Formats: sequence, structure tokens, C-alpha cells
Amino acid sequence: MTDTEQNMIELQGVSKEFGTFLALHATTLQVKKGEFLTLLGPSGSGKSTLLNMISGAFASTTGKILLNGVDITNAPPRKRGIGMVFQNYALMPHMTAFENVAYPLKVRGVSKAEIKDKVTDALKRVGLAGFEHRKPKQLSGGQQQRVGIARCIVYSPSIIMMDEPLGALDKNLREQMQDEIKTLHREIGTTFIYVTHDQEEALNMSDRICLMNHGGIVQLGTPDDLYFRPVNKFAAQFIGESNLLTGTVEAGGRLKLSTGYALTLPSNAKVAAGQSCQVMLRPERIRTVAAGEAGSSATVQTVAGRVEGVTFIGSMTTLAVELPDRTVLKLKLTSLPLQSRYKVGDAIELCWDAEDLVVLQDEA
Repeated sequence: MTDTEQNMIELQGVSKEFGTFLALHATTLQVKKGEFLTLLGPSGSGKSTLLNMISGAFASTTGKILLNGVDITNAPPRKRGIGMVFQNYALMPHMTAFENVAYPLKVRGVSKAEIKDKVTDALKRVGLAGFEHRKPKQLSGGQQQRVGIARCIVYSPSIIMMDEPLGALDKNLREQMQDEIKTLHREIGTTFIYVTHDQEEALNMSDRICLMNHGGIVQLGTPDDLYFRPVNKFAAQFIGESNLLTGTVEAGGRLKLSTGYALTLPSNAKVAAGQSCQVMLRPERIRTVAAGEAGSSATVQTVAGRVEGVTFIGSMTTLAVELPDRTVLKLKLTSLPLQSRYKVGDAIELCWDAEDLVVLQDEA
């Protein structure tokens, strides 16, 4: 199978201008068949613009859009076979759940018997069997969202696109709906393109994440890639918490910080002596040790410090530790009972392996 046959959506140098404002730089992107791809980024990063160009809501300024190998750059939305789920649900208040879900089939001229079967099946898939005759005002926010999803999947679109669909829900319902959308994706095997600014949502749901900022793609990869191997400072800070340290590379693979500390760089670091360099260290990769306990391995970095902040967040406790050079590192530990936890002012020794450092590229 060729790459073209494997891709459901292919963008070739697609950009979008609104007057003199460049909302999306020339972008090339492939979305594989059956993939769950999330467009992640802050407000104004270009993710919704990209989604709207794929759906046909916006015409692209430059470039081509291929759907299953067919050029749809200038095709109207109704000819693209793409389903959309919106944050505001976009349900018709005077219609029942059944009628809302049936609407896309009615406008396509599907027979009443087939509509009944398809709508019943779609509502069952999203856990709303028995709610057919309720109107939107008689449903909870989560149930309304499920109706929106059922209306989208009922006509079997080749792609389902969701624009911040869980943004209006509370935390528990968000997590429940995330699981339901993931299950739905597995069951129907349709290509999903999902927009969110929530990093945890993206990490939890995606096969791949397309991280965007300032109208362009910063990094494209699996959740593991973006979390453990961010390419630059923006990626490191936007996804998860991070400690960022800057210094000058010395001979022998060491990074000399301005404060005097010298850190051992990971073995795969592609840096040259004399080069300025920034590294990331995730808080959960730092360990606490008793004095001298870290061992003599050249790859283990050990530093001493003092606890200056403690944040208890249930299963995890975050410590802020100030080193003698006034550098502050954050680390995350599994929470212990109160009497066994570190307290502000406690002396502490930390260590981490050199391979836990990630060398970041300069940002364009």
C-alpha cells in the first residue's frame, strides 16, 4: 500500500490569510486512515483554522487538500463526507434526540425504515437508548454532547472532526466522555481529527498529536514523543511540567551552568563544545536519596538543596527545592502520610540519570 493510499487526509502547502493576517503558515500534514489525530495548542495557534479548511468552512489561500487521494480543495462542505461535532452541540431545540440525530439522514433522502434503524443504533452506541423522545432542554450537558456525536456518526462519514467538544463539561464528565470517544473510535474505526487546548486530553486520547503555535506546526508525533522528547522550549513547557536549565557545552559531554554546576548530558546529545544549550528535566524523573546513596556512576547527577515549597495534590506531592546556587528544581513524589512528608526548610539530596535530560532545539 502506498503512502497516498494509507492517508485519509493530506494537506500540501495549505495556508490561510484573513486580509493581511496570516492565520496559518503553509502547512503540510498527512492524517492516516483510522487514526486519532489531535490538533493541540493555545488560542490563536491555528488549530481551528486548519480544521475549518479541511471541513470546507474556510477556503484555503494556498495549497491543496486531498481526501482519500481525491483533491477536495474547492469542493463544498456537503460533498466532503466529513462529520463535525461542535463545543456548543448545535442541537435544534424544537427537535427530540431522535429527530436531531435523524436530520442528516433526512436531508440525504434516506428511507424512514433505514433512518429508524440507523438512529436507534447510533443512540445505542453513545449510551442514549431510551432517550429518543427527549428534547435538548430535558438532557444534561453530557447527554446533549452524546446526541451531537450520534448525529455525526449516524451517516458514517469518512472522517469525524471535533472542535473542543468537551470544553463546556466539568472535570469528571470530561474524563468519562474522553473514554467514551476513545471507545467509539476503536469500535467504528473512522478517522478522527480532534481539536483541544487541553494537554492531558490530548495525551490521553490521541494516536498522534500535532502541536501548533503561531499558525504553524511545532511538533508532530505520538504522545510519548511530545512528552518525553519535546523539540523546543515551547513544546517542553506546553505539555507537562518541566525544569529548564541553560548552560554552555564543555568537552566530555558536560553542560556548565552559569551558576557553576556541571551536568552530564545524555549520550545521544548532538551538541558541540562551546555551544549554548538548554535542557529539560521532567519533575517525576528526579529522585530523592540519602547522602551518598546515588552511587558512583558517571551518568548519575547528585545535588543537595533545601525544600522551599510543598504542594500536596492527593496521590502526588510536588516539592520546590532550592540548590546552593539559587537554582530551583521541581520534583514530583508519590504522596506519603503527613508525618512522613518533606517540610519547608528540610535538607534534601536529589539525583537523576543523565539520560533523563532532553536537549532542546533553538526555537525559530
